[in-house]
Amino acid sequence: MKTSIKDYQNLLKVFAILLEFGAIRTQLVIDWVDTILASEEESEYAFIELSTIDKNAQSVIQILLKNCENASPEIVSRAVIGILGTMLKEEKVGLKTAFQITTHMSYEQLLTSEEQYLLYGYWDYLDFKSRDNSETFRHFTTYFNEFLSIYKDFKFENHHKWNTINEQLKPNLSNQLEVIKQNSPY
Repeated sequence: MKTSIKDYQNLLKVFAILLEFGAIRTQLVIDWVDTILASEEESEYAFIELSTIDKNAQSVIQILLKNCENASPEIVSRAVIGILGTMLKEEKVGLKTAFQITTHMSYEQLLTSEEQYLLYGYWDYLDFKSRDNSETFRHFTTYFNEFLSIYKDFKFENHHKWNTINEQLKPNLSNQLEVIKQNSPY
């Protein structure tokens, strides 16, 4: 049976967002597509198109966005945040890029108001404190990393479990966010 690209809408949207901000390279997407193509005798055209397109990020983003119109904004946002936390921890993305992306995620209406508040607040703080190498800024980045760690179970490799991970996260999310909010330096 031929795999449909529509089965991967949340992952495609996450790829598009991270590509847009330069947090990942197109090769990551191409490698993922190539594993799908290698596992099938006959493949959907969208997979072939992604595999053979020039490696220009904008071209890849366009194809990704065309095929993820029904992605879940809530799951996508939380997956982006979780993946960013891992990437930041592994030093695969810089703090400024992480702040830019989380600020972008803060406008997602399906996130809780606490999530939106915290996500937006990080950019505000970075804007004012980016040149500050004080203990306050180090303290702030610690809480930023703790916030990101709430979503640590979202990974590229387990994209097929994101719906379940999201549902498991929800019951305690408010309590976890309240702790971050109370300890946040802004």
